[in-house]
Formats: sequence, C-alpha cells, structure tokens
Amino acid sequence: MFDRDRTGTININEFSALWKYIGDWKACFERFDHDRSGTINTRELGDALTSFGYRLSPHFNQTLVKSFAARRSTGTSTEDAINFDDFIEACVTVKNLTDTFRRYDTQGTGVVTFGFEQYLDSVVRTMIF
Repeated sequence: MFDRDRTGTININEFSALWKYIGDWKACFERFDHDRSGTINTRELGDALTSFGYRLSPHFNQTLVKSFAARRSTGTSTEDAINFDDFIEACVTVKNLTDTFRRYDTQGTGVVTFGFEQYLDSVVRTMIF
C-alpha cells in the first residue's frame, strides 16, 4: 500500500506517508475513545462509523466489535471492546465491503440481488489476511 514504486521496501518518503497514515488513525481512535479506556466499545464504534457516513444499527456495531475482539485472546481487546489495531481493521473492512456492495448497487437503493458464488467471490476479494 505504501510501497509506491513496488520495490518490496519503503523509502523515506513512503515511510513518512505510512507514519502520517498511522498518526491519522491514532488521532481518530483517540477522538472516539470517549471514556479514555484505550479501547473502543460498541457505542464508540457506532459514533465513529456514523461520523464516517454509515448508518448502521447498534446490533451490527456490536456484532462487528465482538467479531474483531474474539479473534484476539490476548492484548487489550475484550469481548465488548476493540483495541487500536482492531479498530483500524474493522473500519477498513466496513469500507471495503461497502465499496464492493456499491459496485452491485448501481441504482443506489441499498438493495442488490446476486447468486451465492457471486456473493462469496465479492466477500473473499475484500478480506484482509
């Protein structure tokens, strides 16, 4: 992502861009960590996603937090809150899935119809490994 010249390494300018990117995410995380716990809970994630323009239910926000938090058995993520790394990954995942959905939602209705394999292909392409 930051190896713009595709050399397999990042130079000082690419590193500088990476450092800024991480700093921007850190500031965003801190802005929504209202209770200053060092983690983002369901309500705080909902506030962040709403500020990014998403209108998602509290139930979905809770599912997102639990899904990302459950992947870590150690660290600062708990069942009810996610750490900084998980916050970035959750936000990027929602954006990638939204971008994929919008490719199929050509009318902008928020509803699409496609087959199971087409759905699987779309989701797998957005997965972060």
